[in-house]
Amino acid sequence: MRGPKITVIGAGSYFFGKPIIHKMATSEFMREGELALVDTDPKVLATMKSLAERVFAETGCDVKVSASTERREVLADSDFVVLSFSRENVKYRRVDTEIAFKHGIRMCSSDTIGPGGIFRSLRELPLVIDMAKDVAELAPNAWLINFVNPTSVLGMGLRRYAPEVRSFALCDGHHEPHNTLFWCKNVGILSEDAGRVPPDVMNKLVLKIGGVNHCTWLVKFEYDGKDMMPAIMEYVIREKEKELGNLSEKAKPRYNFHYAFELFDLYGVYPTAVSHTKEYVPFFQESGKSPVRPEPLRCFDADIRAREMVDAWNETTKYASGNLPIADFMGKTHDDHATDIIESMWGGLGKSFYINSPNRGAVGNLPYDAFIELRSDIDMRGPRPQPFGEFPRGVLALQHQILDTHELTAEAAMTGDRAVLKRAMLTDPLCNNILDAELCIEDLLAAERDVLPEYWFK
Repeated sequence: MRGPKITVIGAGSYFFGKPIIHKMATSEFMREGELALVDTDPKVLATMKSLAERVFAETGCDVKVSASTERREVLADSDFVVLSFSRENVKYRRVDTEIAFKHGIRMCSSDTIGPGGIFRSLRELPLVIDMAKDVAELAPNAWLINFVNPTSVLGMGLRRYAPEVRSFALCDGHHEPHNTLFWCKNVGILSEDAGRVPPDVMNKLVLKIGGVNHCTWLVKFEYDGKDMMPAIMEYVIREKEKELGNLSEKAKPRYNFHYAFELFDLYGVYPTAVSHTKEYVPFFQESGKSPVRPEPLRCFDADIRAREMVDAWNETTKYASGNLPIADFMGKTHDDHATDIIESMWGGLGKSFYINSPNRGAVGNLPYDAFIELRSDIDMRGPRPQPFGEFPRGVLALQHQILDTHELTAEAAMTGDRAVLKRAMLTDPLCNNILDAELCIEDLLAAERDVLPEYWFK
């Protein structure tokens, strides 16, 4: 069978650019396809095209490579269009973080909730919808896969403002089959050296993980009829103690098992994306009278992320130029969540993955159209969430609040309505003062005027 045509918008992506090249060179279902690379930076584009050509030549696969700074030149006949772009990601996350902190809000990631998530949506969603309209015109049969944060807001926006395009959204967490293997190992169902989950184990396993992206929860875990949630708490307590001896200076991983313990103890369910989820609740903001346990969130460390991105790009350029061997690239680069999903869809492999899409009744006490991350069956017809059950009270309320925040954010991003933007900021769980919200909005609009639509300033 022929391979798919995959168009990547944001070819120089920190996360996705190299894995898709690796996958197309190694997958029997994708080796005779086409990879169309799009990036607005000509130097980045040339580097990624050179890397792809070197990899495909050395591995002997028959993948055609095209590249353009203008997406409309290469979109036609795409089977998949993957969005992995970001405009000056670190620069504006730093701006979001510093201005939010000035107004009393701490963000450790600054890209999906709080003022950072809201303003990243204002910057990115109008671009996503423009891209979707081009896909509808030039590649109407393609699946548009959003791999850009904030995943939920952009996914909701695509459903609402480009419903003619077939789309879903992804995050790099919960990558199967690694996710299920991870949990089986950590509660002792499988040994540490296990490389897969055998079918006889899968048949005895009940593992329910879901929720709004970056605020997902493990709500049920059984093996052969036994409740494994106490074993998860034991695992968290063990890791919490080990964490003290190797405490990260980076904001996202810092004290994660301590935060996870607090949230698990509070809600009775486990936060599976705690490096983000700790930013989705007001408990770690230093806004009360008592000390925050374990500590107030440390703010996003833009300098560290910037250095990591520079280092990763320098390595990429060495592979592209021939200063590093392609054999090393193939050994160090791994397929990711998105590449595995595309392969399974195209090859009809019948695998299931965690995907962000409408609920469609899978979670009984969330709205039918709630845009959430659930384990889903997927093929070329698209994702179909597997039955989940219900969310427990407490964490259910948080899910509703975040969904409303994201829906209001998407509306504000596409309309430029300042009243809706203020409502989004004050529905968000992190801002609890109207004047702070107003001042934060004004400061962020002024600081980001060069990358926001003009309708915000009329």
